Amino acid sequence: MTDSRTEAAAADATLAARLAAYVVLAHDPAVPQIAADYWELSEESYHATDRLVAELVARADPAAQAAYRELVAAPTEPGRQFALRHRLRELLAREPERAAGLRAAVAGADERIWIDYHLGEAVEQPPAAAPAPDVQVVIPFRDREHGLRTRNLLACLRALADQRGDAVVHVTVVEADAVPRSRELLDSMADEYLFARKDGLFNKSWTVNVGVVATARPAPVVCVLDADILVERDFVERNLRRLREGAHGAHLPFRWSLSLDEASTRRAIARRTRAGAAEVPGSVLRGLLLREPPGGCVWVRSAVFHAVGGFDERYEGWGGEDDDVVARLDRAAGVARFDDELLHLDHPRPAMTRDTGVPFNAHLEPLSWTPEHGYGDLARFAG
Repeated sequence: MTDSRTEAAAADATLAARLAAYVVLAHDPAVPQIAADYWELSEESYHATDRLVAELVARADPAAQAAYRELVAAPTEPGRQFALRHRLRELLAREPERAAGLRAAVAGADERIWIDYHLGEAVEQPPAAAPAPDVQVVIPFRDREHGLRTRNLLACLRALADQRGDAVVHVTVVEADAVPRSRELLDSMADEYLFARKDGLFNKSWTVNVGVVATARPAPVVCVLDADILVERDFVERNLRRLREGAHGAHLPFRWSLSLDEASTRRAIARRTRAGAAEVPGSVLRGLLLREPPGGCVWVRSAVFHAVGGFDERYEGWGGEDDDVVARLDRAAGVARFDDELLHLDHPRPAMTRDTGVPFNAHLEPLSWTPEHGYGDLARFAG
C-alpha cells in the first residue's frame, strides 16, 4: 500500500470513529443527564450528525444498516460501536467525495459541542469480524421422518460446502415444524440453523422469508434453494457473476429441471459428495424433464426481495408460491433465465390438492402480496 493510500485509510478510520461517536452521543441516555445545559448547547449537532450517518448507511448493504440499528438500540455497548466503525470505514473508502463532505460536517460539529465521547481502543475490542457474505443461500426444510428429504438436504449442503472461487457464502437452513427435530444434525452442517415453529401445512413462503429477515448475516444477494437440489462446484461463482454483470433483479439458472429417479439420485449424490466430482454428467442419469418450472432455485438481489415483500405467506401446502414470487420479481426488476442443468433429487411427493380435490391455494389472488402485509415474522405461527 502506498503512503497516500495508507493516509487515506487512516483518515477514513478516524472519521468512522467520530461518526460512530456521534451516534452514541445522540442516543446514549446518559449524555443529557451528565450536564443538562451542555446537552442543550450540543443536542442539535449530535442529531444532525447522527442523521448523516443514518443517510450514509441507508444507501449501503444490509450489514451496515444492521450495525447502525444495533448501536442505536444499545449505544453503551462498545462492541457495537466497533462494528459500526468497521462498516463505516468500508463505506467511506468507496465514496471519497461523500467522505470529504462528512469530514467537513464533523469538523464543524466538533466546534459546537460541549460533551464529547471517549472509547479506548482496548475496551472490549471484539474479535476480528468475519467478512460480510456475498450471498446468503436460504433453504426451507421439513422432514418429520428423517428420511429421503433429510438425505437430500445433507447432499445439498455438502455440495454447497464444495464451491469454487472466493465468494463468501452464508447458508441458512430454516426448519419449519412443531419441534426442532433436525437442530442437532443441521447445526454442524449449515452456517446458520433457524427454527421456525409451525405445525400443520408446510408454508414454504413464510419459511423462506424468515430465513432472509431473521438471519444474523444478511447479504446483498439471496439464493432461495430447495432442499432437494444438488448443485455443481461452480454454482455460486457463476450465478454471482451473472447478477454482478447483469441488469436484471433476479434469475433462474435453468430452463429445464431434471427430476431424477431414485437410482439416479443415489448415483448423483455418490459422485458429487463422496467421489468429489465437480458435477454429475447427464450421461449417467435418468429422469423426467420439466420445462421452465418457477421454483427450485431463484437468485435475487436482496433489495429487490425486500421491495416485493418476499414470498406471499398466504400460500400453504403445495403449489403457487413460486409462480407468484417470480411474477412479482419480474414486474419489479426483471427476471432472467439461463440454461444450466438443475438436478432435482428424488423424494416422496407431497399431496398436491386438498381432500376435496381443490388445489391448496386456489382461493388466493396472484400478484396481490405487498411488503405492507409484513413478512418474515419468526413468531407468526408460534401460538
